[in-house]
Amino acid sequence: MEKFSQVVRAELVRSELVLGRHCIKAELAAIIHMLGSLHLTGQRRLSLSISTGVAGVARRTVKLIKASYGLDTEVQVERNEKFGKQHRYNLIIPDQTGLAEMIVDLGMMTREHSLEGGINSDLVKDNCCRVAFLRGAFIAGGSITDPNKKTYHLEMVTQSEDFANGLIYLMNLLGLKAKISLRKEHYLVYLKEIEALIKFLSLTGAYSAVLQLEEIRLVKGLRSEVNRRLNWETANLEKTLSAAMEQVQVIEKLQSESGGLSMLPDKLRETAFVRLEYPEASLKELGEYHLPPISKSAVNHRLRLICEYGKNLPG
Repeated sequence: MEKFSQVVRAELVRSELVLGRHCIKAELAAIIHMLGSLHLTGQRRLSLSISTGVAGVARRTVKLIKASYGLDTEVQVERNEKFGKQHRYNLIIPDQTGLAEMIVDLGMMTREHSLEGGINSDLVKDNCCRVAFLRGAFIAGGSITDPNKKTYHLEMVTQSEDFANGLIYLMNLLGLKAKISLRKEHYLVYLKEIEALIKFLSLTGAYSAVLQLEEIRLVKGLRSEVNRRLNWETANLEKTLSAAMEQVQVIEKLQSESGGLSMLPDKLRETAFVRLEYPEASLKELGEYHLPPISKSAVNHRLRLICEYGKNLPG
């Protein structure tokens, strides 16, 4: 079965490019920050490479570059025999007019050619651009655990602490209470609350995934309720059976005494015989076995009195 992360990513990369060049640039900036590498050669010649193992991410990145900057992009496909013959897609943007402007524009480098690790604040001034940026970050380096499991977990992984803190800031601005942790040399920005996951997916445009997640949550809730009710009923049944066995033991003890059950008043003696005959019956059922039938509370009252008689016996 296809992993839920793949389902979400596939939906996002197939979605229409958002209107507005500013949002397109924001999404592209996130992808390049997470998957891109800058190359500076002699005579200050720049090139940019973007590497991904997902064909859809490669196609969308090319579309974003064309839509925002119109730059030429070469696509190289490698097959990795070690990982089940998976393909790796390398996008190469060679040195050309407009490349340096794009790199500075997207916050990867200053005009003095110093590398930047954080997020260019000019790209994410508005909520629509913040959402686009987060969509790009998830497309490039996000994952969600199987929602059928016990806990919910969405995370985005980056090697840059500045970039991770920038993601946290954007997510908190949008009302998503994100957290950060360090795993080896990678920073994980993550969400664990189901409502936050649903809001993130809704904002970024993964509407089909939201419906699937809601359906899974509903089924899990129903299953949890069934299990809770079953556990409650099982506990009650065990309690009822334990009480019934205790009543039978008391009645048998009374029966073994001289005079037997004749020491009991007529109504209690009748109930004692019914309990011996139906040791596993419920109080309601015992009441129906009486002639004439009596109520559940009456049966319970009589059995308590019988047990009191048993307690008063010597030994």
